[in-house]
Amino acid sequence: MKRNPLNTNHQLLHGDKFHGSPVQTRHGHVITNYLKCIHDCLYRTFEHHSRICVIRFDLYVPGHVSADVLLSNTLISKFLASMRAKIKHAQNRSRNEDHRVHDADMRYMWCRETSSNGRVHYHVALVFNHSAYAFMGQFNLASNNMYARIHGAWASALGMYIDDMQGYVHIPVNPTYQVIRDDAESFLHVFYRLSYFAKMQTKEYNQGFHTFGCSNN
Repeated sequence: MKRNPLNTNHQLLHGDKFHGSPVQTRHGHVITNYLKCIHDCLYRTFEHHSRICVIRFDLYVPGHVSADVLLSNTLISKFLASMRAKIKHAQNRSRNEDHRVHDADMRYMWCRETSSNGRVHYHVALVFNHSAYAFMGQFNLASNNMYARIHGAWASALGMYIDDMQGYVHIPVNPTYQVIRDDAESFLHVFYRLSYFAKMQTKEYNQGFHTFGCSNN
């Protein structure tokens, strides 16, 4: 089994499929350890819900962030904690307004990359019960939707105002996926999209911080 020369704990994928699912390989080698985490995270969610929603976006780190913060996982940890708090608040508000509230447990996966110009950014995917959350929502920071929560959580992690998030949150084309437990095609589509997170290139190794993270429950 071929291994990542920059971190020999990482096994590299041989071929272009993982457990029969096509994987993005046009960017170079792909780390099977990360593919397994992505695969397992999705299937663990299927143990609780027959339909899931995957929301995909990118977070960019401003140039003024200090070196000690960059050399840690502080920012992404704060972002995820803030997202959980915002979702819990939204759920509680819905209950108080006597609306039906679905289980909204949040799972996640992310990778940290550094572009050729040295800019640090995160590719992130959040996984939810489709009955609870199914859309990004209107691109309006004043809205009570996932778009506003993502911007607000990243602003909180950075210690900035939500109105100053332009250029630091990127919502790509087709940011949401509905994945159905017994629909193999819907799984193949989202797994292929998320396999980008597992590419070996543009990640920094042995620097004291993680370059990939995934829910383990």
